[in-house]
Amino acid sequence: MESPTSNDKFPFRLFFLLFTSIALLILAGAWYVGNERISSELDITRSSEIGTVVMGVRRLDDELHAPFRQLHTLVNEKAIRLAIDANDKNAARGMEAAFTTLVAFNEVVDKVRWIDQSGMERVRINNVAGKPESVPAARLQNQSDSYYFTNAMRLKPGQVFISSLDLNVEYGKVEVPHKPVLRLATPVQDSKGQARGVLVINVAAKYFLDSFTDSLVGARDHAMLLNSGGYWLVSPDSEDAFGFMFQSQKTLGSVHPEAWRAITSIPSGQVENASGLWTWSTVYPLKVSDSRTIADIPNWLVVSHLPASQLALIREGAWTTIGVNTLILLALFGVLSAWLARALTGRAHALVEATRAQAEAETAKRLAEVHRRFRLVVEANATGLLVVDGGGIIVLVNPALARMFGYAKEELVGQPMEILLPESEHQRHVGLRASYMHTPLPRPMGAGRDLHGRRKDGSILPVEISLSSFTENGQQFVDAVVVDISERKRIEQLHQQTETRLQLLMQTNPNGVVVVDDQGRIQMTNPALDRMFGYAPEELLEQAVETLVPEVSRGQHSRLREQYLQAPSIRPMGAGLALHGRRKDRSTFPIEVSLASFEEERRVFVQATIVDIPARTLA
Repeated sequence: MESPTSNDKFPFRLFFLLFTSIALLILAGAWYVGNERISSELDITRSSEIGTVVMGVRRLDDELHAPFRQLHTLVNEKAIRLAIDANDKNAARGMEAAFTTLVAFNEVVDKVRWIDQSGMERVRINNVAGKPESVPAARLQNQSDSYYFTNAMRLKPGQVFISSLDLNVEYGKVEVPHKPVLRLATPVQDSKGQARGVLVINVAAKYFLDSFTDSLVGARDHAMLLNSGGYWLVSPDSEDAFGFMFQSQKTLGSVHPEAWRAITSIPSGQVENASGLWTWSTVYPLKVSDSRTIADIPNWLVVSHLPASQLALIREGAWTTIGVNTLILLALFGVLSAWLARALTGRAHALVEATRAQAEAETAKRLAEVHRRFRLVVEANATGLLVVDGGGIIVLVNPALARMFGYAKEELVGQPMEILLPESEHQRHVGLRASYMHTPLPRPMGAGRDLHGRRKDGSILPVEISLSSFTENGQQFVDAVVVDISERKRIEQLHQQTETRLQLLMQTNPNGVVVVDDQGRIQMTNPALDRMFGYAPEELLEQAVETLVPEVSRGQHSRLREQYLQAPSIRPMGAGLALHGRRKDRSTFPIEVSLASFEEERRVFVQATIVDIPARTLA
C-alpha cells in the first residue's frame, strides 16, 4: 500500500487560518451591522416620536388662535362699546346679543362674560348643549377673588391674560361631568379711559384636547400633555388627568424624577434612560412675536414616553435576525475556506510577492512625483519660504528667501534660523521659538508685531511673517512665509511726512482756512481763522458754516453753498463778491474768500481761504 503524498493531505492549518480570519470578519461585520440596524431602527423610532410631539404641539397652537382673534374682535364691536359706556340694561342687551352670536357659531366657546371692575359678572352667556343661554342676574356670580380676573385687571388695554388649563368650577365646586376650560381675559375701558372690568371667553378645552389626541395617531398609548408643574392634562391613564384639581400629589416628577429633571432643563429634547425613551417639547399657547400682546403666557409640555420594554423588543428582534444570517454565512464560508485551502499553492505566494513589489514601486513613483511638484512650487514661489525643524535648524529655503537675505540656498540649509535675525534678537527669539513649538498655532501675516530680518551683509530689513506647523515621520516642523515690506514702510513714511507738512502749512498759514463737508458742517479750522472770528481752537468744529456769516446773509449763503456743491470749481480771492464775516461777538467785517473743493471717501469737501480786508489794509 502506497503512503499518501503531501499533496493528498488536507491543509488543516491553512484551512483554520482562512476560516478563522473570515469568521472573525463575519462576526465583526455581524456586530457592526447589528448595531447599525438597531441604531437605524431606533433612529426611525426617535424620529417618529419627535414627529408625534411636533404634530401635537402644532395642533394645540393652531386650535387656540381662533378664540384669541375672537376676543380681540369682540372688544372692538360697537354693541360691546355702547354697553360699556352706557352701563344700563338696554345697552347690556346689545352685549348679550353679541355674546349670543359668538357662542351660537363657535362650539369651542363654552361661555362669554363681562365682569365689571368690582369683580361682579354683569353679562354671561353659557353654551348649553351647543345653544347659547343667557344667565339671569340672580345667578350671576362675584369673581373678584378669581385669579384670572385679578391678573387681567392688571393688564393694559389690548393685552390678553391666558389662564391655566383646568376644570370649570361653578359656585366653588368642580363641575360634573368634568369640563376642561382655558380662559382668555382682556381689560376694557369706557370712552373716557376708565377701567370697566374685563371680557372673558371660556374656551371648551375638550375640543382642542380631543384634536391633540387625534394628532398623536399611533402614540396615543404613550403620549401625554402636562402643565408646567408636571400634572397630566391628557394622559394614557385618564385617572391621572387634572389631579391638581383634587389635591393629588402624583406628578410625572414624582413617578419619573430622572426624566422630569431632563424635561425641565430645556424647552424641547429627547433622552433615553433606564425607564425608556422620553421625547418632549414645550407649548407656549398663542405665543406671538410681540410679547406685549399676551401677558403671563402659561406653558404646557407635550411628552412621549416609549417604555424600555419596547426598546428592548426592537434590539432583540434585530439581533435575532442578524444571528440567523450570521450562522448561515459562517457555514457557507467554512465550505469555501476548505476549497480555498486545497486550491492555494506556492504560486500564490509568488503572486502575492509580485503584487506587493508592484504596489511598492507605484507608491515610490507617486511619492517622488509629489516631492518633485512640491519642490517646483517652493522654488517658483516669489514669496520667501523656509522650513525649520524642532531644534530651530533650517532644512529648506526657496530662492526668493535666499535672494531676500543675500545668501545662496546652500549657505542657509543646516544653519540655526537666528542667522536671519538681528543679533540683539537672538537670545529672545530662542525662547519664543521654544514657546511656539510647545503650542504651535497658525499665526497670520502681520499679527500685530514689527519684525526685522538681518541680511548677510548685516543690513536690517522690515518683514512680515506667517507661521504654521506640521508633523512628518513623527518629527515637528514649522514653515514660515516671509515678505519684505521695506517698500511699504518707505511709502508709509512718505505719507506721514506729507501729512506732517500739510498740518504745518495749516498751522502757520497767516490767512484763515476752513474745511466744510457736503452738509455745511465745519470739519477743520486753522489758528488764523479762529483768531480772526474770535473763537477758541476747535470751538467751531461740527458747527454750520453759516455761523461765520452775518444773519441777514445766511439764507442766501445756504443756497449759494448748495449751488457750488453741484458744480464745484476753484474760485480765486476777491472774485467779484462783496462778502462779510461775523465774529463770535456778532460784529461783522469785510472779507475776501477763495474756494477749492476735493473728494474724500466719495464725499465733497470745500476748502475756503479767508482774508480779513481791514487787517490787510492796516498791515
